[in-house]
Amino acid sequence: MQKENPFNITFGKEPFSIISRENELSQIYDSFESEKPDSNIYILTGIRGSGKTVFTTTIVKHFKNKENWICIELNPESDMLEQLASKLYDKGQIKHLFLKKEFNFSFHGISFSIKGETPISNVSSLLDLMFSNLYKRNIHVLIAIDEVISNTYMKVFSHEFQRFLREKFNVKLIMTGLYQNISLLENQKSLTFLYRAPKIYLSSLNLKSITNSYQNIFNISDKDAVILAKATGGYAYAYQLLGNILFEENKTKIDKKVLQRYDELLYENAYTIIYNELSNKEKEILKYASIDNLNAYILDKTKMSKAQLSNYKKALAQKGVILQDKNKIVVRLPRFKEFIEFIKELEE
Repeated sequence: MQKENPFNITFGKEPFSIISRENELSQIYDSFESEKPDSNIYILTGIRGSGKTVFTTTIVKHFKNKENWICIELNPESDMLEQLASKLYDKGQIKHLFLKKEFNFSFHGISFSIKGETPISNVSSLLDLMFSNLYKRNIHVLIAIDEVISNTYMKVFSHEFQRFLREKFNVKLIMTGLYQNISLLENQKSLTFLYRAPKIYLSSLNLKSITNSYQNIFNISDKDAVILAKATGGYAYAYQLLGNILFEENKTKIDKKVLQRYDELLYENAYTIIYNELSNKEKEILKYASIDNLNAYILDKTKMSKAQLSNYKKALAQKGVILQDKNKIVVRLPRFKEFIEFIKELEE
C-alpha cells in the first residue's frame, strides 16, 4: 500500500488518484483547439459528488499549459464582468498589450486605460477593447465557472458572453452546475442560446477503471478489487470516500466498521444535501425505491397520475438520483436505498 493517501474527500479539491474521463475531455479539447470549434461553450452537469469540479480543473490545467491561452475562473456569486476584466488585467504577460500607466476608468480599486483609445466609461467597453487586442494577437481566453446559479450576475454575464461570440472574439466557456440550476438559467427567455450549448452529463465512472485503481493502490486481487468497485456504484465521491476510509484504516476489505463509516460520511457529506434539494413528491417516490415497486403500486400509494409520476421520475433521473426505467425505481447511488430507509425510520 502507498505511504501517502491518494484519496481526497474534500469537495472541489483535486485528489491524487483520479479516474479519467478521456472521451469527454477529448471532445472538449478537440473542439476548443479547432480553428472552427463545434462549440465555444460546454456545460457540464451531474449530481453532487460526480466530479464536476475536478473535471473542470483538469480542463483548465490543460489550457494553462498551452501557448497563447489564458484561463480565467469566475465566481458566480459576485459581479462576473468586473472579475473578468480584473483577472485579465492581472495577467502580467499580457498587460503591456493594451494597458498603460495613466488610468481613466476604475472599479474596485483598479484603474484602466487602453493605448491609443479614448477614455472608457463601463466594463463592457473595457472588455471589448481587451478582447479585440487579444484577438489581433491570436490569444485565446478560456473562462471557467464552477457551480453556476441563476442569479443576476450570471444572467448579465451570459448576455455579454453571447455578444462576445457575435463579435467573434477568441473566447471559450466551460460551466458546471447541478441539473436544476442549469435548467433555471436556460429557461430565461433571453438566454435560449444555452439550450444549444453541448451538455456533458458526468455519469458513473467506469467500474473497470475503479477496479484497476483499487487493485494497484491496495495491492489486492482482481476479485477483491471488483467487490470494492461495485460498492461505489461508479459514484465518483464514493470511489474517493471508500478508498480514503480503507487507506486510513489500513484495510483492504469492507468490514462492519468500514461500512458504518462509509454510510456516515455518504449521508453527512452528500446524501442529506441531495435529498433536501428534492421536491416533496420526488422524496415520496423515492420511499418506494427500497423494494423496487412497480409503477401501479406507486400510483396507488401516491395518488399521482401516470403523467405526473413519469415527469417526477424523469426529473429524478436528470438529477442523477435514479436510472431511467419504465416500471421500477432504480436508484443509481450506492447505499442510497439504505439512506432512504433510514430517513423513513426517522420520520415514523
